[in-house]
Amino acid sequence: MAASYHVRSSSLPSRLHSSGLSHIQLLLKKLPTDNNNNSLSLLSQLYHSVSHLFNESPSSLLLPHHSFFTHLLDLSLVHLDLCSKLRDITCRIKDCLRDLRSAFRRRRHGGDSTIRRHVISFIRSRKAVHKDLAKLLLLLKHADHSYSGPTHHLITLLRQVCSQTCLSFRTVLLSLSTSVPKPRPSKWALVTKLVIKNVTNTGAQVQTGHRNEYQLMDEELQRFCTAKEIKKERIKSLNTSLDKVDIVVEDLEETLESLYRRMIQARVSLLNIVSLHI
Repeated sequence: MAASYHVRSSSLPSRLHSSGLSHIQLLLKKLPTDNNNNSLSLLSQLYHSVSHLFNESPSSLLLPHHSFFTHLLDLSLVHLDLCSKLRDITCRIKDCLRDLRSAFRRRRHGGDSTIRRHVISFIRSRKAVHKDLAKLLLLLKHADHSYSGPTHHLITLLRQVCSQTCLSFRTVLLSLSTSVPKPRPSKWALVTKLVIKNVTNTGAQVQTGHRNEYQLMDEELQRFCTAKEIKKERIKSLNTSLDKVDIVVEDLEETLESLYRRMIQARVSLLNIVSLHI
């Protein structure tokens, strides 16, 4: 009986949870490539469906794919690491945003020079975020997604889930990788530029069709930095932009938190299957 676990099947077993497979296929078709939060929300649903598929399908029909599942476990660690680090970055952005907005509210106690110092500090924090985004883009690019084992419908479907995970993360990373006002030449600035350029030239560039909230905020920061004097209208305009970004970041953080939990659940379900082979 144990030997049957090593039989390689070239077709999908008929008793595999068919409704779960159909739902995964449906979600893959619905996943957009041009909207960060919608993409991540659907990706979270996708991982929930994968967990359901693993839990509801007979283990004896999943075990023949043990070699691929082992590969999938290794890949899931990379995806979890990316999700966790991206979530940390959104927390940092949110904290920096709120510090700057708080400084604007206290402006009458510090004057224009204090405001300028806070804006400069915020821009420096954006540069630090860009360094971390460059590292994550490199990590995503160098992750080993290749698999040379037998192929069939189940493996093809799960590989599509992995591909969509990478595409969704790349969408978010690129949307956060907007230009920072008055960048100073540095090694990491060059790395960020080269990595983003290389990624977008692979054919997986995110087609947004319009400037996102981060780009609009950076444009406001640029105008603020180059202004000879700080006027109320300029502060109001920048505050409006910061408010919009804060809402987007808050939503992104919550979506990433939900996605991370679903990815953990899928990994646990996968570990349960692989453990049966030991």
